[in-house]
Amino acid sequence: MKYTRYITILMAFILLISGFTSCDEESFSKGDFEWRQEPMTFVTPGESKNYVFLNNAQVFLNNEINFTASVLPASDTDADKVIKLEVFAYFYEIDGDETIVHGGDTGKLFDSFTDIPDYSDLQVTVSIDDIYSLFESDLVNTNRPDKLVATDLIQFKWVVTDASGRVTDTRIDCSGTHCHYMFGVEAGDDCPNDLSGVLNYEIIDKGSGATGAIGQTGTVTITRVSYFGEYTIDDCQFGTSWNGSKFPAGLFDQDCANLIILEESNSTMWEITNINGPTCDITYTYYYTAGYDEWATARVTRADGKDWPADLRGEGPYPGN
Repeated sequence: MKYTRYITILMAFILLISGFTSCDEESFSKGDFEWRQEPMTFVTPGESKNYVFLNNAQVFLNNEINFTASVLPASDTDADKVIKLEVFAYFYEIDGDETIVHGGDTGKLFDSFTDIPDYSDLQVTVSIDDIYSLFESDLVNTNRPDKLVATDLIQFKWVVTDASGRVTDTRIDCSGTHCHYMFGVEAGDDCPNDLSGVLNYEIIDKGSGATGAIGQTGTVTITRVSYFGEYTIDDCQFGTSWNGSKFPAGLFDQDCANLIILEESNSTMWEITNINGPTCDITYTYYYTAGYDEWATARVTRADGKDWPADLRGEGPYPGN
């Protein structure tokens, strides 16, 4: 009797588990537990990353922004083939201390691409007129003689549809840097001089704490970041930094007045002398110069042959040196 009772309880338990299993089989399918890769898009900006408004000329330097969206299907199966990519826009407007986002939850349809071959590069061109006409009726600030103002930001997202009918909205189904693309309006006075380019240099004097040797030659590159006097330089100490590595810095033409200010962690300053057409002498000093005799003078010549501004100057030498 005791064993019969145990067997009865065991059978009841097995039947109970079987019942749960059959319920699960009826409620769920294999597909409910399968993870599926989402299609992906990658954005490549064009030459202009923002609209640029020149205050001193009261005109936009560029009227269009171009960027490329590269579409990567979730897989190479027919069901995952991308058949449509829609580009939706949002407009961020500053009103006092408040940021207003126009476009609602879904954004406004700006462009649509269909019959997309795999791994396509799709170019999107956004003119000022197009984006303004799309959002003109929504804007709070209607005093816009040039249609866009410096505080405006425009954001795009992608909605991808595959052959199975699955829709991927990158504002919901994506995370990371390529889920959307945003740009705005830069505004300022256009600097009349362009200081960018490759510079050939020769070290003509140096302190004992600087590496390299007198007579050492090389090149550095100044890259223009904006039309308002913002640049970068890949080595502001001309190959003579304490460990011989390049010493990159932000380089600014202060107020477009040919006053060169460098921005990096150890406060390098330039003193510019002996300007002679495309050639000048640049002496750098910085935070460690006084204590370690780390400085150098480079004779710098523009590779493009253009003359330096006659009043080009730096803010150095570093205080205390």
